[in-house]
Amino acid sequence: MMTSPKTLPLSLISILLLNACQSVPPKARAPGPVSEAIEASQQAQTPPPVPPKAVIDSLIPDAPIIAVNEPRFDVNVSEAEAAKFFAGLVSGSSYNIAVRPDVKGNISLSLRNVSVPEVMEIVRDVYGYEYDRKGNLFTVHPAGLQTAIIPVNYLNLQRKGSSQTRVNSGQVADAGTSEGQSGGSSQSSGGGTRPEIAPATDIKTTSEADLWKELQTTLASLVSGNPGSSIVVNPQASLVVVRAMPHDLRSVRQYLQSAEAHLQRQVILEAKILEVTLNDGFQAGIDWTRLHTTNSGNTLSVGQTGQVLNLPSVANPLNGMLTTVFNSSDFNATIDLLSTQGTVQVLSSPRVSTLNNQKAVIKVGSDEFFVTGISTTTVTGATAATSTPNVTLSPFFSGIALDVMPQISEAGEIVLHIHPTVSEVRDQTKSLEFGSEVFSLPLALSTVREADSIVRARSGQIVVIGGLMQDKLIQNDSGVPFLKDIPWLGKLFTQQRESQNKSELVILLRPVVTDDTVWKNEIDRAQKQLNAPLTGNGW
Repeated sequence: MMTSPKTLPLSLISILLLNACQSVPPKARAPGPVSEAIEASQQAQTPPPVPPKAVIDSLIPDAPIIAVNEPRFDVNVSEAEAAKFFAGLVSGSSYNIAVRPDVKGNISLSLRNVSVPEVMEIVRDVYGYEYDRKGNLFTVHPAGLQTAIIPVNYLNLQRKGSSQTRVNSGQVADAGTSEGQSGGSSQSSGGGTRPEIAPATDIKTTSEADLWKELQTTLASLVSGNPGSSIVVNPQASLVVVRAMPHDLRSVRQYLQSAEAHLQRQVILEAKILEVTLNDGFQAGIDWTRLHTTNSGNTLSVGQTGQVLNLPSVANPLNGMLTTVFNSSDFNATIDLLSTQGTVQVLSSPRVSTLNNQKAVIKVGSDEFFVTGISTTTVTGATAATSTPNVTLSPFFSGIALDVMPQISEAGEIVLHIHPTVSEVRDQTKSLEFGSEVFSLPLALSTVREADSIVRARSGQIVVIGGLMQDKLIQNDSGVPFLKDIPWLGKLFTQQRESQNKSELVILLRPVVTDDTVWKNEIDRAQKQLNAPLTGNGW
């Protein structure tokens, strides 16, 4: 059987095309400056090699041997001199004691089955004799005012923040009349009145941080019981100087240690702001009850659920806002679940780190100036009057802003104040008449979707804020090429189609309380993303 001369070239062409379409292995990404900086940082943090054991043993002095089982005894003294009491306490034991010459007073105790360290602590708590211990040596100080210099590691700054969510009802709460000035000139506002709009819903959150001022007040209250006590706070040097009784000094140290431990807690906040264009079967919004499993087997279990905002007005854009927490640490699984109900578009993926009770703000967008006020100044001359318009411009932000403040507990639970905003500002031309003149003003047409909520989650959980929906009207024009451009007759060859899409804004936020392990994992993950191979389809 002979092969057709036209079939053989087609077969060869098909084989060549199939070979050309074979997948090419992804190319390895060349290391960039960011990857090199991360590797250099990790090499710098690598500990030096450990010297031999013989060298270490020769450098470390022999530690004093302290008996594990302390000898116990009974104490029964009445009005004993302090210096003689301390000397007799360590007599016949392995401990040494040094008493300062200015140690005065008498001691009365009746104790059973106690050890030398326990007696020293009891005498310190009851009579105020402070002591220092180094191994088996005690140094006793007098029971009087003492001075201590305590460092506090914190910035010398004052920080204030505020956020506001307002829904205006359109009702006028108050109005004032404008004032005129007779004579050679007069000034009047554009509308003659200054109305104030009464908000239907207004949530305003403020925060203020001034640690050093609060330290001065708090520490002064701790040592206020004894005359002669004083507190000096030096923010520039990050020091606190305390002169107080020994038991007050212990209270001050305990407070500062606890406060610094709380203040130094840090959290990494990773957010995903998503726009979900809903499918036809989910035009009422995302059905959160179906977000359990997907075809690929990813699962999410819902933990604590926030409250739904039920406001009186049905038209209120905050009505129906959902706040919940997912027991999952994988953003991709959550996005995969949302993609079963619509097309998911990631608008922004901000990441920020902040300390305990400190506001963090992420802002991505641009500011544009629009006309927000207009007034006229009329100057009356001998023959005519001249009017000069005065225009007031104000900036309007268009983009994505995220305002977050965390409070971190000792157990790793996080209380978050979250205020996300997605705004879009467009030009809207308005024509205004002032006398015989007509002014065309570029005013702002703002579309805002925002939420203000307080939620609680554990470290690594994903906080979900949803229910912020929007309708978009899309108009598509099509027609026959060349013919649609003919004047008058071109409309016969054109077609207009309008479609309406409903989308829902979803904010995913994952807080992670940091430590050395978390930072190392974050650096490793960032390095893997930078070194990920470039994918391609082979063509």
